[in-house]
Amino acid sequence: MARPRGIHVLALSCVLAWSFQAAPAGAVEIVSPKDGAVVPIGAEIVIQVRPSPGDDIDRAYLAQSDEHMKHNSLTGFFEQKIRLRGDSLGPIPIEVWSKNSKGIVSSARVTVHVNLPPVLPLISLRIHADQRRLVLDGIGETRDLQVIGEFPDGTVRFVSRSVFGTIYQSRNEEIVQVDANGVVTAVGIGETTIIVRNGDKEVQSKVTVRPKPLEGEKKET
Repeated sequence: MARPRGIHVLALSCVLAWSFQAAPAGAVEIVSPKDGAVVPIGAEIVIQVRPSPGDDIDRAYLAQSDEHMKHNSLTGFFEQKIRLRGDSLGPIPIEVWSKNSKGIVSSARVTVHVNLPPVLPLISLRIHADQRRLVLDGIGETRDLQVIGEFPDGTVRFVSRSVFGTIYQSRNEEIVQVDANGVVTAVGIGETTIIVRNGDKEVQSKVTVRPKPLEGEKKET
C-alpha cells in the first residue's frame, strides 16, 4: 500500500534506541499527543514539540526518522504528521529528540494507546497473493499468513490477528496446524487447505509440505 507523501508510518515497537552525550530532562516537551492518549487504529496524528521555558531548540526529530520536524511559525511548535500502521494495537511509544543552539541534545517520550474502532463488516477479505499457495520445506517450518481486509470506510489493513475477528481452520491438522493469529506450522508431509474466515467472508490457502531438502540439494519451485 502506498504511503502518502510527507507522512511517516509508525509501526508497533519500532522506536529506536538513541545514545547521546547529554540528555537534560525537560529541555524538550511533546505537546501533542498527550501521554496516555487513546487513538483509533490507523489514525493520522500530528506530533507537536516545543522547548522548555528558557531553552531554545533549532532541530527536532522523531526517534525513528532522519528527517527533521518542520517548525510551524503560527503555533511555535515543531510538527510532523505520522500515520499509525493499520495492524498496530495497544501501547505505542513516541519518542523525539532535539538539539539547541549550544549543541546540547535532549529527548522526550510519550505513549499512546491504539484501540480498535467499532466493529465494521468487511467489504472484502483476501490472503496476500504470494501466500495463496504455500510450500513448506520440512516438518516444523512456519509461516505467518498475511490476511488483508477492506472496510466500508475505504481503509485497507492487515487483519491477520484474532483481535480483528479472523478465524483459521486447517482441513488436515496432521499436515499443517494454524494458530489463532494465522501462524502456520508444518507437522506432516502432504497437501491440505487452510480456511480463513472473517464475518461472512471466506478465503483459502493451499498448503504443500515437502520433505526438507538434503544439504546441498536444490529446492524445487
